[in-house]
Amino acid sequence: MSTGDVGPMSQPPARVVSSNGVVPERHLVIVHQPSWQAIEDWYEIAEKVARIDPHIVVIVASAIVADDAVARFAASRPTLVVSAGPLGVFRPLRGKVYFGRPIHKFEQLKRLAEAGVRVPRSVMLGPDTVLDPAEWGEFVVLKPTDIGSSSQGDGIGLMRTTRVKYRAREDYPEGHPGRLGPMVVQRFIDTGPHITAYRVLTLFGRPLYCQMVRAVQPRPDLTAENAVIEAATVASQATARDRLLVYEADVIAAAAAAYRALPEAPLQGCDIIREAGTDRVYVLEVNPGGNTWHFSSSFLAGQRAELGPQFERQRRLQLDAFGTAAQVLAERTLAEAE
Repeated sequence: MSTGDVGPMSQPPARVVSSNGVVPERHLVIVHQPSWQAIEDWYEIAEKVARIDPHIVVIVASAIVADDAVARFAASRPTLVVSAGPLGVFRPLRGKVYFGRPIHKFEQLKRLAEAGVRVPRSVMLGPDTVLDPAEWGEFVVLKPTDIGSSSQGDGIGLMRTTRVKYRAREDYPEGHPGRLGPMVVQRFIDTGPHITAYRVLTLFGRPLYCQMVRAVQPRPDLTAENAVIEAATVASQATARDRLLVYEADVIAAAAAAYRALPEAPLQGCDIIREAGTDRVYVLEVNPGGNTWHFSSSFLAGQRAELGPQFERQRRLQLDAFGTAAQVLAERTLAEAE
């Protein structure tokens, strides 16, 4: 195994990982987004890829440091380019390219439903929206479409279906995400007395870990007064919660099906819930933008510190995340490099 660094030394340089004494046949370019993933993670995965298939040369390139020499070298053989997030300044000169990008939540739901993936019934809340409780159930959830707000659980609320009314953006209070974009109404999927959700991280549909989160505090009593229900926090990411690594086959299968519905984004953080009573699983969204590599992302550095190194080690080992990532990248490079 050999490695070499190329590129400007003021930033982490591009690194080439290859096997000694083997004639290279294909290139795999992994594009790194600083703060979204530790570059050492990609180096480790690159070395695993080269061991799985010694004919693949792996190039870890930068999304923020332009280097024409790296792009030219990558283009000297059939190439597959994979980027968890946007390519940034990296400009591929040849090859099949996959990269993460934001996809509007309503567009995600539409494509998931069209692909036969079970999703909660949803509609964009507009002036003419009329919700029939016979079709929507007694309760619905209101969610913002603004990505930054919803990722933190801001503006997500539960209310009785009969109380849902459209509000113009300017009618929302200052600081409410309803001012930043339209709101979505979803049928309420009751996950039980404690709000529970799953996050499955997939790479090309292959699971890297499966984590269940359960709110510590119970959800509001559904017989309570409207004011109590509407004031409650119902977004799992906005509440104190327990986290468990689990393997539930139907949850994993739903995440794989979700990837097939939106295959342009290679890395997906798929959020899934299970309905109490029916046991059905529903996909909420796939987070295709790319900042979901929470083994090392800056976004969840605080959570990793809170959970401790033992949990983080277990998350990496649960489904052999880095080995699995290397295996799927090697397979895709063999099948799709051009």
